[in-house]
Amino acid sequence: MKKLKFFGIGCLACIFVGLMTIAMFSKPRPDGSKAEQYKEPEDDLYKSPIQMVISKKGRRLYVVCENNNVLQVVDTKRKKVIAEIPVGRRPYGVAFSPDEHYLYVSNRWDDTITMIDTKTLKTVRTIPCGPDPHGLVMDKQGEVLYVACLYDNYVSLISMRTFKEIKRLSTGNQPFEVALSPDGRYVYVSNQLTNPVPFRTAPITEVTIIDTRKKIVVDRRMLFSTDIAQGLSCTPDGKFVFVALESPKNLIPETQIYQGWMVTYGLAILEAKPRGRTALLLLDQMDYYYADPFQIVFTPDGRYAYVSSSAVDAVSVLDVEKIKEVLEVKEGEITASDEKLRRYARHLALSDQYVVKRIRTGYNPKGMVVSPNGRFVYVANRLSDSITIIDTRRQEAVGTIDLGGPKKITLLRRGEYLFNHSTISFQKQLSCNTCHPELHVDGLIYDIAVDGGMGGNLVDNRTMRGVAYTAPFKWTGKNPNLARQEGPRAAQLFFRSHGFEGKDRDAVVAFIESIPLPPNRCIPSSGKLTPSQQRGKAIFERAYTNDGRYIPIANRCITCHPPPYYTDRKMHDVGTKAYFDTEGDFDTPQLNNIHESYPYLHDGRCWSLEEIWTLYGTEDLHGVVNDLTKQQLNDLMEYLKTL
Repeated sequence: MKKLKFFGIGCLACIFVGLMTIAMFSKPRPDGSKAEQYKEPEDDLYKSPIQMVISKKGRRLYVVCENNNVLQVVDTKRKKVIAEIPVGRRPYGVAFSPDEHYLYVSNRWDDTITMIDTKTLKTVRTIPCGPDPHGLVMDKQGEVLYVACLYDNYVSLISMRTFKEIKRLSTGNQPFEVALSPDGRYVYVSNQLTNPVPFRTAPITEVTIIDTRKKIVVDRRMLFSTDIAQGLSCTPDGKFVFVALESPKNLIPETQIYQGWMVTYGLAILEAKPRGRTALLLLDQMDYYYADPFQIVFTPDGRYAYVSSSAVDAVSVLDVEKIKEVLEVKEGEITASDEKLRRYARHLALSDQYVVKRIRTGYNPKGMVVSPNGRFVYVANRLSDSITIIDTRRQEAVGTIDLGGPKKITLLRRGEYLFNHSTISFQKQLSCNTCHPELHVDGLIYDIAVDGGMGGNLVDNRTMRGVAYTAPFKWTGKNPNLARQEGPRAAQLFFRSHGFEGKDRDAVVAFIESIPLPPNRCIPSSGKLTPSQQRGKAIFERAYTNDGRYIPIANRCITCHPPPYYTDRKMHDVGTKAYFDTEGDFDTPQLNNIHESYPYLHDGRCWSLEEIWTLYGTEDLHGVVNDLTKQQLNDLMEYLKTL
């Protein structure tokens, strides 16, 4: 009778949990933010310019404004916005057709390209494309548009005759920006995050090189010990490609930040030909860092390069001839020895030899363009809603174009600025955005000394998206709320002397709590789960194994990961403690958009969801899965991707 009674209670619990799940899943998926709690009318009106192009005659700038989803047209002579064209949600990249008759704008949250007639300034077509489109560029013939699709790690080739995808080319991890060689022969693709690497191994980002004639990948240039590779550009002579990136030291104890040696920022300089050599030079100085480099542009004669550093509100001016001297370039080839190149990649004093000026800009400088005559550089200041004009002869800012955003600085806008600025970190070394690019993850693990690090208690970085309702924070659950996370803990861990305090802390917390989850592309457009996802859902919620054994409530997936955020916000020991961990209990992570947040587990040892159970869940402590067939495990993965 006792056994029967226990069985009945288990069934009732199972039914209750199942009904709760059905009810929650039938409601609109929450975005995980508290934005409505903090928003003011101005927050929807900020422009947030991020990328732009300039016409061949230099008379017009076309500026992508990601916050209010428009493309602005700016008259460079009058220094005035003359038109605004609505585009899709969260626009990012912009490119011309070769004849400048059309503009193409990538819309990240709509997975589309907006095609605009430059004469009428009207949208003439919306082109479907791959998920999360970022940078894009048209080939010289105007036949194929190359689009970096960050979400699925490929470049989509779209025919301009049919406006349909004709091919996909695999890239590295999170393709971000694209550049066409001056002769049109190659497309170069920067990839934001490190490729999967063995556990406790330095990160490796990739530059993917595509042959536009054969439409194939002809080289994958590996950039060792680098991450967050975003902007890239070809020198006007086509011999080199410059890539803006960071060089993290995440595998050494985090105490090194006190000596200014946790992360550095610089440029990868690639011989443009396939299988050419690569060098890394730093932008930083001994006592000041130029955090979060974003974009690179060259003057038409190739003499100077300009690099925007988003976290310090500055543009660095580089003498390209001096760089060639340092690298001993001869006939378009880097001839400096391997030993020298290894030393240069860590040489903080070397930048004095080739950086000729640091120019102040508005807040959070991002995309840049150079006027066709080479006289001016235009810099998009994302959090100032303005464009800084730099005179290339005087190498100084000579004007500003107001893009018309609100002048009031709201709580959320202030928090966004602080999140993206290195103002309180030691020697301006890093911002929150440094480790959370695009409010997400950098794909790295860290040795946090204050948490028992020095080789132990390694931790995986976690996303900022949709975390408002998922306290406590940190894998150890030590921070009960974001105020502590961004205040005392941030001071102790990252900023050396103090964290965000008072109103600044309130603003940062409000901003983080307002960050929504992006669209989940794994949810079918119909809203109905696929057969595989439905089977996976049943496994996620099941109470019995394949052979009829009862699964205790505490060991079911849905118990620790209940909707809508799929975390019970408690600590659990699921058998993942490693030899270097001092404790085995870890905070239960939220599962929303989990497929975008690799690597997995508290120490980032898994690069796929499947590895969590096939390699590190063999004792059925992290849910009961050992009875599952390969197909059932695949079904479970497919369902998890929809959360």
